[in-house]
Amino acid sequence: MEIQEFWFGHRRACLYKLVEGPAPLVYSIDYHENGQLLLEACRQVECSGFNLVTISGLHWNQELSPWPIETVVSRDDNFSGGACDWLAMLTAEVVPQVEQLLDAPPVWRMLAGYSLAGLFAVWTAFQCDLFTRILSASGSMWYPGWLEYAQQHEAVAPLHGVYLSVGDKESTSRNAVLQTVGERTQALADLLALRGMNVKFELNPGNHFKNPPLRVAKGIAFLVRS
Repeated sequence: MEIQEFWFGHRRACLYKLVEGPAPLVYSIDYHENGQLLLEACRQVECSGFNLVTISGLHWNQELSPWPIETVVSRDDNFSGGACDWLAMLTAEVVPQVEQLLDAPPVWRMLAGYSLAGLFAVWTAFQCDLFTRILSASGSMWYPGWLEYAQQHEAVAPLHGVYLSVGDKESTSRNAVLQTVGERTQALADLLALRGMNVKFELNPGNHFKNPPLRVAKGIAFLVRS
């Protein structure tokens, strides 16, 4: 396995070349670089046949939030709505520089994310057509205004698969906003399915922080096989 590293300001991208020639390409946005852990989880669920790009080091709440909102989790939330700027960098700089080192153009691209990055991944499908498979594991579907936005807009990308998951204990939060994550994730899955998309909704055991690599790997497995 060949690993190549790129830096885009404070953001780190790592390309894991696993397959020679044309292959699917998975972009996974992570809080910390965890490509090895993710690949090990993929082996656990017997998923292979793709190349991987992990992206970490983002200013998480600022760069992944689609629009500004008030404090939800803590006084230091700072959901400032910088997703448009980060998406512009992702599509114009990160993707071209990474993919020029592949043996061949990707067969298709997947965008995967956990928590707020999961929300960003789904939101991206409403903004551009670069990624045709979307993965949101324990995504922040509680984000104020998000479900309503999805109900009022159509995806731009020709989506061939969407994977949404949430932990079965995530909705037991004491926070009234976070309590809505389960029902809103299910509602989004139902909405996209009604629009004719290949959608899988999965309820995982545990709270928000239980084994993120495995939760993402399960989504990759579904979408690679879709």
